[in-house]
Amino acid sequence: MVNDPTPITPTTPAASSKIAGEPAIYRYEPSGIMERSGHIPLWLKLVALGLILWGMYYAMQYWNSWSSA
Repeated sequence: MVNDPTPITPTTPAASSKIAGEPAIYRYEPSGIMERSGHIPLWLKLVALGLILWGMYYAMQYWNSWSSA
């Protein structure tokens, strides 16, 4: 329901996820989205860094008013 006054909070982890070594998994009931803690893959970090560096290069190379274009 759109006008439901109750706040949407994640449910507590299931008892089965309390086993040693398993991460806690939270489920948002209205949407069914599952959430867990995890790590960001190295390739994704490298892509983000590459995009930031490319953006800095592009800004300096093509947006400078003193460059000879």
